[in-house]
Amino acid sequence: MTRAIVIDAAGFFSGHVLLLPHERVFTVKEVVEEIKDPMSRAIYENAASAGKVSVLEPSVSGIRKAIDAATEEGIIDALSEADKKLLALALDLVDKGYEVLLITDDSYLHRLAKKLGIKTKGVRRPVPRFFKPKLYICRVCGYKTMKRIEACPQCGSKIY
Repeated sequence: MTRAIVIDAAGFFSGHVLLLPHERVFTVKEVVEEIKDPMSRAIYENAASAGKVSVLEPSVSGIRKAIDAATEEGIIDALSEADKKLLALALDLVDKGYEVLLITDDSYLHRLAKKLGIKTKGVRRPVPRFFKPKLYICRVCGYKTMKRIEACPQCGSKIY
């Protein structure tokens, strides 16, 4: 079985993508759009120009499976568009017969990948053994969300 690696932005921020030996490495355009600092951008551009990284668009059915799994787990609100598409891409590659490894530091992606039978590896942090959802709460109005946001959408105060 051919191995494929699906990599999150953390793999570019850390330079981890450059350490992957002759593997098929994939990501999605939303991850590429997250890479803004000059050093990480240079890492991505070097890896892409060397043919080490391919940017693919996941299938609609893969995205649907990823959204359904996140909804079942109650963490759909915690996922960005990039997260959903990375997971969908991993599912698509599994369907094509690849042995997939998802490289990310996102604990929600680790959780969903485990549920869906996809192996994961952390970049700077190990894979969490237990998954405890993080809840962000506005201290002024009590608004709660699983998304990491700076300001409360209801009152504008800082979210902790």
